[in-house]
Order: sequence, then structure tokens, then C-alpha cells
Amino acid sequence: MTTPPVLKRGLVKIQFIASAHCIAIEYAEEKHMTISSTPGTQKARKEDLSSYPARIIGITIAACLIFWVFVFNDSGWGPNLTPLSNQLHIPLVAVGLFYVLWSTGYLPGALIGGIMLDRYGPRRVFFGAALIVFGGISSIFLGLLLPHLVPVVFLLIFAGLAGVGGGIIDASTNGLISAVYASRRGVALNLFNLLYPLGGVVVALIDAGLLTLFHNDPRPAFLFTLCFIVGALCSLFGVPGKYRIGTGTGQTREDSSEPAPIRSRFIPPAHRYNETIQRFLSLVITLAPVIGVMMLTAGISASVRTWAPAYLHVAFGQTPAVAAVLSSITWALSAASRLGAAALILRIGSWRMVMLGILVALLGLIVMMLSPNAFIATLAIARTSIGLSPLFATCLTIGSEQVGRSPGSVAGILLFTVGSSTAFCSWIFGFLLNTTGPTWAALFCFSSVFLGGLMALRLRNS
Repeated sequence: MTTPPVLKRGLVKIQFIASAHCIAIEYAEEKHMTISSTPGTQKARKEDLSSYPARIIGITIAACLIFWVFVFNDSGWGPNLTPLSNQLHIPLVAVGLFYVLWSTGYLPGALIGGIMLDRYGPRRVFFGAALIVFGGISSIFLGLLLPHLVPVVFLLIFAGLAGVGGGIIDASTNGLISAVYASRRGVALNLFNLLYPLGGVVVALIDAGLLTLFHNDPRPAFLFTLCFIVGALCSLFGVPGKYRIGTGTGQTREDSSEPAPIRSRFIPPAHRYNETIQRFLSLVITLAPVIGVMMLTAGISASVRTWAPAYLHVAFGQTPAVAAVLSSITWALSAASRLGAAALILRIGSWRMVMLGILVALLGLIVMMLSPNAFIATLAIARTSIGLSPLFATCLTIGSEQVGRSPGSVAGILLFTVGSSTAFCSWIFGFLLNTTGPTWAALFCFSSVFLGGLMALRLRNS
């Protein structure tokens, strides 16, 4: 049966109209999607500032200067402990509580600093953390100007408050560098943490000069630190306000082209409270071997550096200014070790770098216990610092590669471990130094590092 010509023409018209209607709908939907996505696309292009090397340089410089805010405060306690004891007329053991409470305040700061970096970006986090440090140190400075009006207890509280800002700075700056230079994370983190001993050298020499000029008065040293914080805040103009790390619009070239190798299970991002808790627990479980090593070694590294001037003063009767100058030798050699570790880690790998550092530190602690004079003791402390200094950046590299993402959270967890270890080890070291003697303090350090070496054997497969 044949179809009439009129009916054929009608069917052809209906098919043509239906095709035209479908094309119109598809065009309208495509145009609507294009229009609705245009602002997001433009915003992404604006936020994807990592494509410009000048922006990366500006972000890196800001991270370095803000990191030095933490370094100058963390390292500045060592040369100023003995002058603070004289200024406040309290025992050296009690003055050691300033650094203990600074380290205690560091703990929550380090824990939330990485999370805040992942969520709010570096500019806001750096600015807020630097203001917290400035507020705590300026309060201590005012308390030293008016010692009869401000009790020592309040000064200790201010030290803990400043420590919160220091922990946020340490976690967020390391997390930022870990994300920006993900393709060469091990080298970048060791070079970045080279700023810690370099800053220690600078602050030790400056504090030694100020203590000499002002007759062991610690207040000019605190004033210098406050001035530096104000200068470092000016560098934040080089950090874009909407810049974010990780996957997405703020991702850098290094992140997108050469992602970090995932050595363990992939941990996805969290969007709800329960998912956040689960992700946090997964991170802790994954990082457990690294946490164990850092718990036993990181606190010893910080305690030896911080207490070096007091150790030389108690063990060999050195004046605070001379002890500060001698401790600057320790910081200088520690800086050299970070530079050497950045080059050596490419050849021998992260795990061998950790084991080599522990062996060098153990030899330094043995010489430290047997030192007959201040110069040999200084070299022994320097040798210990040479071994322990690269361990943090190397362990952070191992942990970041095991997890595979969330560099801010990983840095926050590991730095919380460092802060916990520092607070405990610093108090124990100071207590042993001022009660049983310097030999027992060095023996405590040796035992802890030795146990850390045994724990590091579990990192071999990492």
C-alpha cells in the first residue's frame, strides 16, 4: 500500500519541525550553560594565578618572611632565657616555662593551621597568625616594661597565646610550599626549612649584639622581633586574596602537571562533619609511623637548639652574650645540613636520609656528653643539629607522599606532633639540666633519638 503524496509531504514537514525544535532546544541549553558558566570560568582564570611565575615568586617570598616570624620568636627564646631570669628575678627553671608554654600554644595552632590553609587560603591565614604572634609578644614586651604591674603568670599566658600563632604559621607555610612545589617536594621542603637555622643564626647574632649593648636586657630583642613582624606583614600584598591550594582553581602548574606519587591509599576530601572526622582519622592512621619518628626526634632537635645557650652557661659558665654567639655556630652548621640534605635526598632517598641524620645525631650526643670545654660542646651540639635538622622536612615529605593530597592537613598533623614532642622534651631537658646536670640532659636526648631510629626502620618501605 502506497502513501499518498500529500501525506508524505505532511510527514516530511512534521519531521523537519521536530528536528528544528530539537536543535533550538539544544542550542538554548548550550547557550544557557555557556552564559551561566562564564562567570565561573572567568573567576577560575582570575584565581589560577599560578600560571604566572611572578605570582609564584611573590607567594614564596611572603611564605618565607612569614615563616621567619615564627623562626625569630621560636629561636629567640634560647638567647633570652638567662636575661629573662635576671630581669624577672625568677629561677632559670621557671623561665623555661616561657618556651614550654610557647610550645604548648603551638600545638592547637599547628593542628588548625593546615586545615585553615586548605579552606581559607594563605593570605588570610598568614595575616591572622602574624597578628596573634604580634599580640602575644607585644604583651610580654609591655609586661617587661612594667614588671611590677604585670605578674609573671600573665606573661606566661601571653607566651602561650603567641605560640598559637606560631603553630598556625609553621603549619600553613609548610603546607603551602608542599603544594606549590609538589613535583619536587623533598627538595623544596628542605630548602624552605633551611630558613629555620638561617633565621636562628640571624636572631642569635642580633640578640647577642643587643644583649651586649644593653647589658643583658631582653627588652630590645623583643622590640626587634615586633618590628620584623610589621615588616613581614607588608609582604602579604604579594599573595592574591582568592588564591587557594590543592585541586581546583588555585592549583599550580606543579600540582596539575606532575602530581605527587601516591604511596598509600587515596584519602578523598571531606564535605561534612562526619566525613571530616573520618578523613582526619584516616590521615592519622596513614601517618602513624611518621608520627612516631617525629615524636621521638623533633622535640630533641628543638630542645637542643633552644637550650644550647643555657646549656653552655650552666655547664661551662659562659656569659649570655658569649653563649648566644657560640649557639650561632650551631645554627650556621644546621643551615648547611639543610642545604646538603636538599641535594642528597635526590640521590639516596627519603628513608636513607632519615637514618643517616639519626646516626649523625647520635654521634653528636655522645661527644656532647664527653665534652671537656665549651668549644667542643658547641661543635657537638652543632653535629647533633646537623643530623636532626633535615628530619622534619624529610618526614613531612614521606608523609605527604603517603597521603597524596591535603598538604595543609598533613603538615598540620605532623607539626602538632612536633609541637607535642617539643613541649615535653623541652621541659624534661630544662628540668634535667638545672637539677641533675648537663650529662643527664644529653643522655635523655640520646635515648629518645635512639628509639626514634628504631621506629624509623618501619619507614623503609615508604
